[in-house]
Amino acid sequence: KSQICKEVAYDLIRSDKIIGYIALEENVRRTALGLMGIHLNKPILIHPDVVDVAAKRESFEATVGSGNCYLYDHFGSMDSENLANRIRYMVAGCGCEYVFLDHLSIVVSGHDFGDERRFIDNTMTNLRSLVEELKFSLILVSHLKRPGGRGHEEGGLTSLSQLRGSAGIAQLSDMVFGLERNQQDEDLADVTRVRVLKNRWSGQTGLCASLDYSHDTGRISEISMMEERSADI
Repeated sequence: KSQICKEVAYDLIRSDKIIGYIALEENVRRTALGLMGIHLNKPILIHPDVVDVAAKRESFEATVGSGNCYLYDHFGSMDSENLANRIRYMVAGCGCEYVFLDHLSIVVSGHDFGDERRFIDNTMTNLRSLVEELKFSLILVSHLKRPGGRGHEEGGLTSLSQLRGSAGIAQLSDMVFGLERNQQDEDLADVTRVRVLKNRWSGQTGLCASLDYSHDTGRISEISMMEERSADI
């Protein structure tokens, strides 16, 4: 999920869009190196010595240091109102057109509020109101509940009913995508299927893409369903 978000964020930055990135499960250094590695087509987060200092400087200036990217330095859970204020500042103060929140589950993880579902509902309502007020795009990551039978890590199908804790995520979002990958498959362990679970614009849902992760470049690229099936054979 995080890697796909970074790919989308990188594409927006290179398209001269201003983005805000709130990664609550990693520090800003990790987020920055992830974006820089995408620019370099090298997994510098895992192998920092694969490129020289000059290349790292160029990739920094093309991504995190471009003036089109704002990172929020925070780890772990946070108060819903505080989160909304940070997003408001990114949009109104920094001019961000897109904000990434990775991920909603950790926002609520450190709170003793008793009713997780209501807390998520309230948070989603506040975030949706903020989107409508400030007219920006919010890309939100959410974990899923464990399904009965085969788990998502083993390629289990995703559905709206599996969104963790609250129906508010599905109800208030315009688009919902589920990611499916069998981590134990010998041939397809690096292939992620993208399933459209909700589409407010046209109503079209179902499998829409297959994405392949390259360990050599650290990049995700789209492959055809035919390529995925041939790998399986």
